[in-house]
Amino acid sequence: MNLNNLPKHLKQYIVDQEYHRYTIIDHRVWKFIMDISVPFFKKYAHSSYYDGLNETGITFDKIPSINKMNEKMSKIGWGAVPVRGFIPPWAFMEFQSLGILPIACDMRSRHHLTYTPAPDIMHESSGHSPIIINNEYSQYLKQYGKIASKAVFTKEDENIYFAIRKLSDLKEDKNASEKDILMAEQELLEAKQSQTTPSEATLLSRLHWWTVEYGLIGKLNNPKIYGAGLLSSVGESQNCLSNKVKKIPLTIDCINYSYDITEQQPQLFVTNDFSSLNDILLEFEKTMSYKNEDFIDDRNHIKESKNKITKLNTLNDGLDETKIIELYEMFFNKEINEEQLKEILDLNFPNEWLLRFELYRNNHHLKNSWVEDLRTYLKNYNKDNTDLNKAINRGLELI
Repeated sequence: MNLNNLPKHLKQYIVDQEYHRYTIIDHRVWKFIMDISVPFFKKYAHSSYYDGLNETGITFDKIPSINKMNEKMSKIGWGAVPVRGFIPPWAFMEFQSLGILPIACDMRSRHHLTYTPAPDIMHESSGHSPIIINNEYSQYLKQYGKIASKAVFTKEDENIYFAIRKLSDLKEDKNASEKDILMAEQELLEAKQSQTTPSEATLLSRLHWWTVEYGLIGKLNNPKIYGAGLLSSVGESQNCLSNKVKKIPLTIDCINYSYDITEQQPQLFVTNDFSSLNDILLEFEKTMSYKNEDFIDDRNHIKESKNKITKLNTLNDGLDETKIIELYEMFFNKEINEEQLKEILDLNFPNEWLLRFELYRNNHHLKNSWVEDLRTYLKNYNKDNTDLNKAINRGLELI
């Protein structure tokens, strides 16, 4: 899709993907997630999922180029642009109404592999793009963007947006103190409490959350996944199908359910089919203020936020990765004895599970004690983080 004709106020959010900045670790995290996710979603996601990956330019063994995604998606009437982290909701929706998918460039770390509340390329590309090839769903996204761009977006909405963005960034920053996070949580609570009545923008954001981000489709007792938040979450995608998560038939009533972007969801909504999404959207549109002849669109405060572009969030862990990156490169270039590499990891990097996984993948057929040590380490790694531990063990099962 040709992006030259985009409005100037949207162009300001587009950045260079800076593909060269992704490290070998970033690409191996991407590959690990795809390796364990694709077989699962081929079985439990909507039937559009697997073909959608290929038709929208999603690569399996390395992080995709957003420019190449844009070229592929142009064939189905969509486009893709790189953006930096959170962009204002109104901007995201305007992009969507134009058939353009804004994709955050940052890549989650291996230590936050199963879920990140901050936007990253795993969520924005492999989560949002595959189901777009379904025509009914594609039309819903564009129609939603058009309607949401007309919603009353209050100053309180803006304050909540910035508070959520701040808290999400802090939860991904290993250098953030517990005090910083608690203060951000308090700021978000106060921002939400200041909004005594949910605005149109808030209600529409809930519809978006329970459909586009966390939607299920099909039979109530055996639904399939189509929401981007689930398609990009290694942990929650499995948990959501269990009986622990309540399944509710999707109706307009979903707008009365608030959500927490930093936590897994206690309930999810199941639509019969994608055409039902448009029916609910149009039902809500009838109640909107812009339908009133006396409506005055006074949203000057939003213009003030248009230049507040999110700074680069590297989603790192506050660690000096230089030595680790060198070890990855030596390993994949076959410049180091693999048993010696294990000894270096044991001595200096007790939490480096992904390189140990790669090492085990290469040597699992051997009957050596050091290989068995790797398997034992991986099977028991970080049992306090149940989702990460399960993800690693899914990887072992695939090997």
